[in-house]
Amino acid sequence: MFSLRLRMLEHWRKLVELADKHSSMLQTAGCYRCLRTLGDKEKVVDGYIQWYFTYRNHVSFQRFKDGLATLNFFNALEQHPSIFLPYMCYRAEDLTAESVESLFRPQLSPTGSSNRHEEERVLGYWLDYLIAVKEDGSGMSLEDILMFATGLKEIPAAKLIPQPQLTFQKHSRFPEANVCANTIKLPILPSYEIFEEAMNYGIKNAPGFGLH
Repeated sequence: MFSLRLRMLEHWRKLVELADKHSSMLQTAGCYRCLRTLGDKEKVVDGYIQWYFTYRNHVSFQRFKDGLATLNFFNALEQHPSIFLPYMCYRAEDLTAESVESLFRPQLSPTGSSNRHEEERVLGYWLDYLIAVKEDGSGMSLEDILMFATGLKEIPAAKLIPQPQLTFQKHSRFPEANVCANTIKLPILPSYEIFEEAMNYGIKNAPGFGLH
């Protein structure tokens, strides 16, 4: 019983010290009060949280609402919140092989050239690789590939700028990336098996986000 009273007194002492230390901030928030019991701590915390997240930003919220009221948009938002939810609240979607493939624009050589034939073959390897990574789950993920190329693990709500691109190379058997340009250089290799092995090794062992 005595040890319990000592612990309560110690908690009380720390509470009073913290309230005095941050008295200016609590007074600004309008929740500074004379503490009589340990339970008063909850009232102070609740009051400060309400001020910090609501009252402190009231002017900003009101200006935002005024902007939404243009063309009666705010009323439509209140009446049909579920319809506008995808447009007002960003939620990152799981990456798929198709979404990553469509994100990168391949830079191909002129039609009919020998390079174009090789590039199209490797482009097929690239799609097969994305599908294998998504389905296999053997330590490599589509998020790793996106991070390697862009420095991001998810596609942002705004479009990636510049447009992510695929280019092709023969001077190295491993992929290279330039995160500033959102570009992956795919190695032109003779078979899918060699391509897959090179991609896994290159991405997993790249310093930082990717090789430059």
